[in-house]
Amino acid sequence: MSDATSDRSETQPRTTTPGSRRFGSEGESSAGNSAFRVYILILFGLLGRAALHHNRFVKHVASEAFVLATHPLREKDRIVSFLTRDAGKKRGVARGARSPRSAFSGALEPMTEVRILYFEKEARELVSINSADVIRSSFPLSKPLDRALLLSTMAESLQTFVADSEPAESFYRLGRHAMDALFAGAPPDLVSTYFDVWILRLSGLFPNPAECAGCGRPLDASDPLLLDEARPGFVGGECRRGEVLRLSQGARETLLAILTAPLDPASRPARLAEIAEVTRRARRHFLGHELKSQRVLSDVLG
Repeated sequence: MSDATSDRSETQPRTTTPGSRRFGSEGESSAGNSAFRVYILILFGLLGRAALHHNRFVKHVASEAFVLATHPLREKDRIVSFLTRDAGKKRGVARGARSPRSAFSGALEPMTEVRILYFEKEARELVSINSADVIRSSFPLSKPLDRALLLSTMAESLQTFVADSEPAESFYRLGRHAMDALFAGAPPDLVSTYFDVWILRLSGLFPNPAECAGCGRPLDASDPLLLDEARPGFVGGECRRGEVLRLSQGARETLLAILTAPLDPASRPARLAEIAEVTRRARRHFLGHELKSQRVLSDVLG
């Protein structure tokens, strides 16, 4: 190289001044990579926490259940009310349940027992029903009118007296016991009376026939069994206030049998109508009205 060229090279401006680094040099590349890694870690940390948050509040539940009622939702879906053994009463959306080829076809009749799979998200009123496989269909019982109406009455009573999302093992067993009796050929009036007495008793609403609701003294077999609807409860003669319903001795014996023994499909106890009147009055006192299905069933059974 000539001396002139050497002089020009020395006097031309440098691309970088002494001590500076070129863009993309090793130092700057290392800093950029570090920042990128930090960004990725933060991003995946946020996504991970979001996934954990989501999964923490979504429950997948499989349970035995009785179908209680359905209502149309939009064009193809249904809202289903059902009673589970462990989690009480639930309401959920069965998507596509109104479609002709729905997988839910035949599974959503009142008092049909199913194996239900649903997804529950915290703070959501409705669960999402994924499937409902029939354990025992109520359809064979729905052909005679009195039995079909009884199924609707049982379903409406469970829907009315069972609390939402609370354990309901005893109510579930009552429903299954009543259904077992119907399939075994028990007459509808016997099953209806037994079921009504016990659903009120499990709810704390059926009067105690062994104790006077007025003074608390025990009522023995020699005492007349008088229902004072105003209290409401059974009272001794000295505690009666105005008009009372007097149960016959036969009705008293039948009531005690209902309260102390399982339902026998072959039995034909006496005076069921008197006990049914007690349940009607106790139910009406608590609700302020009679259930619609109960009024229809009473008209049919007489």
